[in-house]
Order: sequence, then C-alpha cells, then structure tokens
Amino acid sequence: MYRFRWVVLAVWGVVLVAGVFFAPQLGGQLKGGGFDGANSEAEQVQEIMTEEFGVSPATLTIVFEDGGEARSEGFRREEAEALEPLRELEETSYVATYESTDDERFISEDGGKSYAVVGFNVSIDETQDLVDDVRESVRSDTLTTYVTGAPAVYLDIQNASNEDIRDAEKYAFPLAILILIIAFGTLVAAGVPVLIGGASVITTLSILYFLAGVYDMSVFVLTISTMLGLGLGIDYALFAVSRFREELEDYSVSEAVPRTVATAGRSIFFSGLAVLIGLSGLLFFPYMFMRSIGVAGAMVVFVSVTAALTLLPAILGVLGHRVNSLAIIRRRGSPGVSFFGRVAEIVMRRPVVVILVVGTLLAALMFPVFHMKLAIPEASILPEEYESRAGDDVLREDFDYASLTPLEIVATTSSDPTSAEGLREVEELSSRIGETGEFTGIESVYSIGEEAAREYAAGVEDARAEAEAEAERQTDEAVETQLDELRSQFGGELPPGAEEEVRAEVEARADEELEAALAEEIPELPEGVSAEGEITAEGIAAVLDVPEVRDSEEIQNALGSYVAGDRALIQATTGADPYSEAAYESVRETRSVDAPAGASFLVGGLSAGQSDFIESLYGTAPYALAFVLGVTYIVLLITFRSVILPLKAVFVNILSLTASFGAVVFVFQDGNLSGLLNFTPLGFVDATLPILMFCTIFGVSMDYEVFLLSRMREAYENGDSNTASVAKGLTATAGVISFAAGIIIVVAGAFAFTSIILTKAVGLGLAVAVFVDATIIRMLLVPATMRILGDWNWWPGGRKKTFRVDPEKPKAERDE
Repeated sequence: MYRFRWVVLAVWGVVLVAGVFFAPQLGGQLKGGGFDGANSEAEQVQEIMTEEFGVSPATLTIVFEDGGEARSEGFRREEAEALEPLRELEETSYVATYESTDDERFISEDGGKSYAVVGFNVSIDETQDLVDDVRESVRSDTLTTYVTGAPAVYLDIQNASNEDIRDAEKYAFPLAILILIIAFGTLVAAGVPVLIGGASVITTLSILYFLAGVYDMSVFVLTISTMLGLGLGIDYALFAVSRFREELEDYSVSEAVPRTVATAGRSIFFSGLAVLIGLSGLLFFPYMFMRSIGVAGAMVVFVSVTAALTLLPAILGVLGHRVNSLAIIRRRGSPGVSFFGRVAEIVMRRPVVVILVVGTLLAALMFPVFHMKLAIPEASILPEEYESRAGDDVLREDFDYASLTPLEIVATTSSDPTSAEGLREVEELSSRIGETGEFTGIESVYSIGEEAAREYAAGVEDARAEAEAEAERQTDEAVETQLDELRSQFGGELPPGAEEEVRAEVEARADEELEAALAEEIPELPEGVSAEGEITAEGIAAVLDVPEVRDSEEIQNALGSYVAGDRALIQATTGADPYSEAAYESVRETRSVDAPAGASFLVGGLSAGQSDFIESLYGTAPYALAFVLGVTYIVLLITFRSVILPLKAVFVNILSLTASFGAVVFVFQDGNLSGLLNFTPLGFVDATLPILMFCTIFGVSMDYEVFLLSRMREAYENGDSNTASVAKGLTATAGVISFAAGIIIVVAGAFAFTSIILTKAVGLGLAVAVFVDATIIRMLLVPATMRILGDWNWWPGGRKKTFRVDPEKPKAERDE
C-alpha cells in the first residue's frame, strides 16, 4: 500500500466520486416489511386469502373526522367526495365504507369519526409508491384525514430514516472530531479517521444501492449501515493512526506504514472478522428484514476493514510526519496512562474483590431483562407527528381496534361449504373456537347463512300473513256484497240464518282459493328453517339454494368473502389488542381446537402472523447464536493461540451485551427517559431487537477485547510475566481504546435521539454495551480474571521463542 500509495488513492478517489452520486439514492431502493418468508401457518393463510378468496394484497385505511356526526348525510357526502378520486385509480380493487356496508364498526364509539378501507390489486411495495398520491387525493376542506396501514407506515419509516441519518450525522461528526482532537492533539491526525469513516459510509451505501436492485433490502438498512460505517470506520482508523504515530517515533515513514499494518492492521482484520461473524448470524433467519441487515452489515465491515487496510496506509504514507501537523493540544505521552496504570495496580492486587464488585454491578444492570416482554410494533415505532402513526392512534383509541384485524381461520371442508354437510362442519368448528372463551364475535358462511335463512323465513311468514289478511278482507267484502243483494230482494230484511249461510259458503270458497294461491305464489319454508325457532345446517343449505336468495347482491358478496371452492373463512374477533400477548394466546388456543371429522383448518391474521414470527425467530435464534459464539471462539483461538482467552472474551462480551438488554428494557419497555429521548413507551420490547442487538453489538464490542489482548499477548511474548503483560496491555491501550469507545458511544448515542424507536433502541443498546465493555469490563473484569488465571491464560500456545536484547545497544543493532 505504501509503494503504490498514489495508485491506491486514485482508485479510491474514483470509487468515492461514484459513491457520492449513488449513495443518496439508496433510500428509494429499500422496502418496508420483510417479516415473512418462513412459510408459517399465518403466511399460508395469507396466500390462500389472496389467491383463492381474492383478498387485496395491500390495503390502506383512511380515517375521517370533523367533530360532527359521522352518520349524518353531510359527513357521508364529504367522505364520498374525498374517496371518489381513489375509485377511479386502476390499482384500486374496492373501497369499503359505512355507506357501502352499513357496518357499525366503520363508525367510532363516540360517533364522530369514520374510516374507509381501500384495497389495491398491486403489491405492498407498489402500493407504498401510491401513498403520497392517495394522501393528496383524499384531502378535504371540511374533514381531517389520516392515511394509515402497512404501506403508509413503511413509507413514513423510510422518510423518517432519511431524516434520522441527517440529524444523527449533524451531531455525531462534530462530537467525533472533538474526541479525535483530544485524542491526537492535532487537526490532521484527527481528520484522518473522520475521512476514513465518511469514505466507508459513502462506499457502503453506494454498493448497497446496486445490491438493493437485485436483492430486497429493508428500510432499516440505511440507518444501521450508517451507524456501523461511521463507528467502525472511525474506530479502525483511530487505532491505526495511533499506532502509526508511535512507530514514527523510531522508524521512517516507509517502515512505519508496514509496521502499523502488521500490528494494528492485523488487529483490525481480526476485529472486523469478529464483527462480520456476529452480523452473519442474521443470515440464519428466513426474513428479509433480518437477512438484509446482515448482508448490509457484512458489507459495512468489509468496506471499513478494506478502507483501513488500503486507503488509510496510502494516506498515512503520503502524510508521513505531517500527520502531527496543526497541533492544538500539546502533551507528552498518551492521555490517561497514569490513571489506567494506577487502576491496573489496584486490580492486580485485589482481583477477587474486583470481580465480586463488578459482578454485583453487572447483575444490577441485567436485572430488567428478567421481566422483558416481546411483541411486534407497527405504526407505534414512529413519532406521533407522522400521519400513519396519528391515524393508527385514532383507530386504537376511538374504534373497536381488535375487530379491524380479526383472526382468519381458513377451514377446508369435506364438501361444498354451502352444502348441509359443509355448513355443519363450519358451525361445529366455529362453536369449538367460541368455547375457548377468547373471542367476542365469530362470523362465517354459517352465521351469514343463518341470518339469511332467518330473514328469508321472516319474509315468507310476512308474505303469508299479508296474503291471509288480504284474503280475509276480500272474504268480508264478498259476504257484504251478497248480503246486500239478499236485503234488496227481501225488502231490506234478511231471512233467518241467511247471513251465517252466506258467510260459511264464501269463506269455504275463499279458503280453497287462498290455499291454491299460497301454494302457487308463496313457497313453503324448508325443513329446519323458522323465523324465530332453531335453524339447522340443512335448512340454511336449502335457503341458499333458493334462486332469489343466492342471486341477491348481499349473499353473493358474503359468499365471495367467506367461501372459495372447498374452503370456508371464519373470522374471530378477540377482546384483546392484536399486538398483545393475550391475542397471541388466543391464536394458540384456537390452534389447539380439534377440527370436525373430515375437515381441517389453518389460523392466520395479524396476531397469528406476529405469533408465528416470534416463534420462528426464537426457534432459529439458538442456531444463529451457536454459530456466532462458536466461530468467534475459533477465530480468537487462532488469533491468540489460547484456549482460555477466547472463552473469557466470549463470556465477558455476553455480560456487556446483557447489560445493554437491561438498559433497553428499562428505557423502552418500562418508559424511563421517554421524555428525554422523545418517544411513547411501548410496554414491550420489539421482538427483533434482542437478536438484532446481539448480532450487531457482539462483534463491535469484541473490538476492544481484541485490541487489548493483542497488546497483552505482545508484551507476554516479549518476555514479560503474565501480571506485567496484563498491566502493560491495559496501560498501553488505555487512551486509544477509551477514545475509540467514545467515538462509538457518540455515533450510536446520536442515533438514540432519532425518531424511529427501533433505531433508538439499537443506538442506545450499542452505546451502553460499548460503555460497559470499555469501562467495567476492560478496566476491571478482564485484568482481574487474567491475574487469577496466570499463565493458564496463554495455554497451550505459551510464548514464541524470544531473544532478549540489550537496550543499551544502538537501534540498528537492536533491530537486527
């Protein structure tokens, strides 16, 4: 790199010029969602609903309010006018409102708001592209409108992510430069790591732009990549520049560059490998959301390490001694060495006490983990000012939110679901589901058919009653006519018994005519159907076979919604929030129900999908964790030629990571510091967060362990005792690791103040993990355990063969 430094700089210059053009366009290539792909039961239901029942693959919910009465003619007219442009879109498959359905669920509990559901015949990603046009189209002069639903939420997350990056960089860069100036004391040395960090981010984002064209990438890739790219790029450069300045004190530039890469560069390579291994754990999961972050993270590490091992040596080779130019702070020696030297002495003298104190402190930090609750948020991860979040809040607060997302049970019956046998199986399954006690309402083809049969029976009874009343009126008229004729014949007086005889004769004839008319014009009710009594499956099947019933628009729509071939849909509404553990329990209870003989069923819907996602996620997690821990151990085993050190490194890293989990629960589940960080507490932790944090943070926090142990190993191989090696390694790396940790904490901490809760949590978790690792773990726990283990730390590798050199000899002879 030193020999071809100008060529290297030219190549990187071309890469960065191209990157500046493509990197800003990455946001438009990213996709929302990404929580399916495991072929779970809920995913199978969703596929059946789309392909067989014709359910729209994507929907938007539009909420209307104006403070008046939503059922009023004026409100409904304004709502219809607002929705009219959407009906004309070729992508629109249907628009469902209170006006079109007479469903009271479309009206809020206070009667002042309503909502419409707009279905689209294109994918969620394509619908996401329509959201801005939809929002513009439904704006009303009199009604306040909110467009929400999954596509709208994903678009708002994308917009929020772009804004978050700008805000985070605005604070992270100045603070990082300030830390670097304090660390190096010169503007040139401080500027080099910032340059490498910026180059790493630009290059990574531009590569991801092309990758996202052929491989689906989550919207969260943008913020995670920027966070890791800045942190790792600056950190790696910080270690290398620090070592380069040390080497310049004894060697020429042409020697200092390769010596820096041979020492700090080697540590950067293995440190990057540790981060890469951690992020590779995300590739075990079948979900685009997780896998894309793993792919993007791996690309970040690759680019950051490549920049540190190619671009950075070339820059240092060009700068040479000018790296110490523009000094602002003049100091002698590394900052903080005396402090860390005293800490090392204390730890070496009282290792057991130190371990006990540190253990107590870590246990306190981990305590919140024991009441962690997991769930999957949707719009609630956004700030309240975003329209999709505001609309979702209105639906939660003012409507029967659970009824908007019922469980969808798709039953496969042994015969046509509208036949007597099929209806009997649907009714039996619905009854068994209802007996679990988890649901407030159940709708199916049976319940629709039962209502239709009862209405049909009531209609027949009403027609019969009307016919009988009309026949009775006509009979009375006929009797009076004949009696009038008799009176005229007999001078106004009727013969005795004439009235009774006439009435009997007319009524007998009328009864015969009525019976014939009823038989011809009014059908008999099928067996098993009555207006008020019990209705059987056979009766419903018979009613549904009546042409005037089956051909009615209402029944056609109902059958289209609840029947497809030999499948029947059952919708079950719980009384619980669909995002809660109670709703997940309803899913489990439903799936435990025995299907009627000859039938089978699958359970889907929002709550089922989330429950399946969490179960799949944590069913796969042990394999991902085993891979990360096992491969990291092997890499550290090769790096340090020790069996004990890798075990200890992995163990203490898990401790710092668990402490960060505790911080996330304390803040985002319990709601502490919500005012400072500006978010609404969820009452749970996003189920993806612990795994995402483990795979992201595990390798990053391993950085400092690698750099620290590398220096200790170097001292041990130079002939120092274990105790002296530990003390020397701690003091030699004290300043640079502290500043490197400060960089990560500043960069990650900046993202903790962004708008999206998931990004906040990852940023806070990374900052806490690095702080704990760089202070409690590195300063106290690591040296204390190594002091107790003694030479066993280095077993079986031991020392390389070393030669003791007389320090009084000239430098050239010492080197030889």
